[in-house]
Amino acid sequence: MRVFWFPFVFILGCSVALGQETFFRPSVRLAQQGDLIYLLLPDRFCNGNPGNDTGNAPANDPKVSGFDPANSDFFHGGDLQGIDTKLDYLSHLGVNSIWLTPIFKNRAVQNYGEGAAPKAGYHGYWILDFTDVDPHFGTKEDLQRLVDHANAHKIGTILDIVVNHTADVIQPKNGVHEYQYKFSKPYRDADGKPFDDRDYIDRPDFPKLDPDISFPIPPAFPSEADRKIKKPDWLNDPTVYHNRGEASTGGESAQYGDISGLDDLFTEQPRVVQGMIDIYADWIKNFPISGFRLDTVKHVNNEFWVKFIPAMSEVAKNAGRKDFFIFGEVYDPDPAFVSEFVHRAGLSSVLDFGFQRAAHAFATGAGTPRSLVEFFAKDSYYITPSANAYGLVTFLGNHDIGRIGYFLSNDLSEAAEEELLARDILAHALMFFTRGIPSIYYGDEQGFTGKGADVAAREDMFESKVPAYLAEKRIGGGDASAPAFNEDHPLFRAIREIATVRRNNPPLQSGIQIVEYADDKPGILAVARIDPNSFEEMLVALNNSSETRKADVKVFSPAGNWEKVYSSGAKGISFGPGPDNRISIELAACSVLVLRNPHPIEPGSEQLGELRLTAARTSELEDRWEVKAEVTSGMVPSVAFGVRAKGETAYKFLGTADGPPFRVFPPREIIPNAAELEFRAIERDLFGKEVTAAFDWHRPGPRGH
Repeated sequence: MRVFWFPFVFILGCSVALGQETFFRPSVRLAQQGDLIYLLLPDRFCNGNPGNDTGNAPANDPKVSGFDPANSDFFHGGDLQGIDTKLDYLSHLGVNSIWLTPIFKNRAVQNYGEGAAPKAGYHGYWILDFTDVDPHFGTKEDLQRLVDHANAHKIGTILDIVVNHTADVIQPKNGVHEYQYKFSKPYRDADGKPFDDRDYIDRPDFPKLDPDISFPIPPAFPSEADRKIKKPDWLNDPTVYHNRGEASTGGESAQYGDISGLDDLFTEQPRVVQGMIDIYADWIKNFPISGFRLDTVKHVNNEFWVKFIPAMSEVAKNAGRKDFFIFGEVYDPDPAFVSEFVHRAGLSSVLDFGFQRAAHAFATGAGTPRSLVEFFAKDSYYITPSANAYGLVTFLGNHDIGRIGYFLSNDLSEAAEEELLARDILAHALMFFTRGIPSIYYGDEQGFTGKGADVAAREDMFESKVPAYLAEKRIGGGDASAPAFNEDHPLFRAIREIATVRRNNPPLQSGIQIVEYADDKPGILAVARIDPNSFEEMLVALNNSSETRKADVKVFSPAGNWEKVYSSGAKGISFGPGPDNRISIELAACSVLVLRNPHPIEPGSEQLGELRLTAARTSELEDRWEVKAEVTSGMVPSVAFGVRAKGETAYKFLGTADGPPFRVFPPREIIPNAAELEFRAIERDLFGKEVTAAFDWHRPGPRGH
């Protein structure tokens, strides 16, 4: 029997008294909104103790120790003591948190067979012992000192953690590496009976498994030593892994397959869930760290994260760290896909790969300001009762995709050095002054460029011996053969100034973001940032054109009181009051201007206009509703959304949008499964005026009834 849906019908609301009971909640902001995160690979940052360079290996052979500072794929000597010696440098830059790629004990060297060059686990993602620090980086005592000293500098420490896989130890007994799909080769319990693991996710009655019977690719160990090489000991049980072969480009294998041969954990099993909770709870209890970055989130089933993340937050809270920051890596630039993990995996923050792509295009001039507006319009995908796009971690480059310096110098190969420097500063200003929590990749403040992605973007901050790194040409200057901790480097000075402006102005950290002007070709983007508590307004204007551009930008506060708090260039920048609460600005090529009005926005006398609400079970996002409000007036309005089954008294809060477009995209399972629903929207402006709208939705019977 086919089911049909009624078309949209909106019902206009009316003003309500402020004292009336309401589900309105202000838009969410995280405790970390004012932070600046600094991502570094401990092996490539600073060598504080040459005595641990070989990781206590029994021989100096690089194929055993993994240490070869002239080989980009091997350990170079950086360690925790080295990071400790550079805390003043990081503090001077304006860093609030250091994010360390995994510091746990790795397989020192991974061999790939005859004819393939070996590689070392310098990056930290090939973990053998989840309970200890890799000896190449130091000891637990070194970690304790680093975290304590960082805290004294008011710098938190974020550990990069892995739950999806371990080092590559297990090998296929039958020699098969190609992924084996479940539809043709299901799992079997220890008695040989087929079953679907999805029916038993995290259940105590998860079927018992036998390594020789249960898997399409029976697991085997290359040597007797490998049978007990991992810690904790439960990781040596081959039945806690998926054992289905190599992951392909997507689909089922993305969660069940081995990535580059790494042993893929069976995270659907309750013993694996609890085992990982126990491992990482100990790190929180034993070290005063401030957060976790979750690796390979999309390669792990959502049910795991729904249990793991609250468990980590609870452990941190019991340890006196109620604002423990957890954010995940969902390696994809599409906000529609990435936002799924905020809604369905329980994450409050993820790395914003979409912003990186949009910022890259904007900084090079290939992308228009209008295209950035279209990107920011998708921020509504992330809105939940406890999360939104303001809490996303933004970045311009990282250890996987490469550096912003590379993108600029590669895309603009004929550009002058002055233009590359100006565009690099432009990119950082865009990241620091728009929504999100900015993250810098180590070395970007020294103009590092690299030669591409992955290992080509993992240069040494200390004196390098890698020929490719020594040949690097850096934006803003710099000698790759010398340590790169120059606080007079033009990019260090520029980023420090930008970070200081952001730190000193709360609207730039957590203020409501409203795009006020955007050219359809390379030119000016102007964004208002408004503090809903102080009513202070700031204006951020960026010109990504190679020519001077002018614009008249609408603002909310009086146009004659504005003052400059930042500009990226001394020439070619001007501003002044225009008609109808507008500011006339002129920006030189590749420049940035930030203005502040010392006088707060003032309440107007006009009443709020009509609020229009619609809701649809189908939307531009698969398996999501779209609930949308059209606002006709109001001084910086926010709109909260709720729903209830008809006959219920309380609304389920869906989230608050504090900038246009005013909409939310809740998953279908969040909306009550009822034949008749009542949606409600509450608009509240900056000064507390409210108006509501309601929308009745019901499921009709089959055609003809």
